[in-house]
Amino acid sequence: MDELILLHTISNEDYLLQLQNRLASSNLLDSNRNLSLKNASDQELLAMFFVVKIFTSNKELSPHTLKAYRTDAKTLLIFMNDHQLGFRDIGFPEVKAYNHYINEKYAPKSAIRKLEFFRRILDFGYETQFYVAHLSTWVSKPSSKKGHFAQPDSGQVRELTPHDAEHLIACFPQVVKAKKNREALQNRNLLIGYLLYTTGMRASELLSLNWGSFRINRRGALYADVLGKGKKHRSIPIRGEVKEVLFTYRESICAPIEWNSNDTTPLFFSIYNKNDIETDPKRLSYPALYKIVKEAVTLAGKQSNISPHWFRHTFVTMLLENDVPLAVVKDWAGHADISTTNIYLERINQDDSFKHLQKVSIFQ
Repeated sequence: MDELILLHTISNEDYLLQLQNRLASSNLLDSNRNLSLKNASDQELLAMFFVVKIFTSNKELSPHTLKAYRTDAKTLLIFMNDHQLGFRDIGFPEVKAYNHYINEKYAPKSAIRKLEFFRRILDFGYETQFYVAHLSTWVSKPSSKKGHFAQPDSGQVRELTPHDAEHLIACFPQVVKAKKNREALQNRNLLIGYLLYTTGMRASELLSLNWGSFRINRRGALYADVLGKGKKHRSIPIRGEVKEVLFTYRESICAPIEWNSNDTTPLFFSIYNKNDIETDPKRLSYPALYKIVKEAVTLAGKQSNISPHWFRHTFVTMLLENDVPLAVVKDWAGHADISTTNIYLERINQDDSFKHLQKVSIFQ
């Protein structure tokens, strides 16, 4: 389908600008100069959906988010292509068939995201007269436990005990197989493990760190300034033990001694040789980080579904178990809403219910 080709160019700024400029002279505006896709093609529907609903002027999307949108669009287009459907052919039976297909093929979290994309494009089609019926009302997303559960209704949480976390981090340096720059790579991996465990950063936040992201406040405490979801800034304190690991890593790669907030050199990058660090540092990618964690998991003999995000859940739980105020944990973790943080607290309180029961004198 031509729409699949469109997905590879939809984020191109020149293309979007040209498309927006053409609206004034196209047949996509009605007599009231409102957007109308009543006579639009499938490709125009998809293109305008991305322009109007995805690439909004007041929201800068991360590469990860853009990739997710394109992946969800591709899933829908492949299903339509396999069943020889166009967007105009979608009605009640097609909505239910795609709904069933997604629920059968994907885990609840992925299914929810893909069906939400489907719902949004159906709503957009209805708002712009592409569809005469409100088809999105027939989309049924699966239920899924919020927070950090490994599988819905399993009760298993995606987090580590302190002992398991420390054991796993100790394996991070051991996954280095290269002889060249071995010490620098081992120090890099160890710092990655420590930062994941003691800051609760998302993987994308960790990989976006620069040397200029660190600063020392007036009391001599080290902080990391992080750019989180929605381009929101927050500061996370760095523990003394982690500060020492950071300094050791800095020495091993001959990084600048003084902190400079304007230094945009990536904190973590693939080390091939020392010249690369100074001339053309390549920022560490998520697949590379994921591989480090997975190889460490194998060495540690832990369950294979552990991912970098488990450390974030562990961090939040660890803070709340040590009575750090809920609002403080929310800010450190970068949660948009305190209700997200409260999900962790509710589970902790449930786990502590037996201790509370033991304090009650029932039998006289």
